[in-house]
Amino acid sequence: MAIEIENSLSEESELIKSSGGVFEIEDSGFLIFSKKELHRFPHDGEILEVLKYKAEGMSLEQAQAKAGEKVPAQPSFLEWFNKFLSKKIVNR
Repeated sequence: MAIEIENSLSEESELIKSSGGVFEIEDSGFLIFSKKELHRFPHDGEILEVLKYKAEGMSLEQAQAKAGEKVPAQPSFLEWFNKFLSKKIVNR
């Protein structure tokens, strides 16, 4: 992800190690993405889209919302578990 941002936007990035499952991305002091808030990791290209929309003049909230439109809906645990069980039964 860092290389994608650096190559696409000619911006430097820095990894700040943490613990406890924290995964956040900031740009110019603004929180672009928070795994803690969204309960998921960013999808491919999502962060880059937020940064590009911001560069085009959108507010951070607008850029996050527009980039989020392309993120596939996450199945509920029950949906995921049922799919998992059906695969196990078929593979037996």
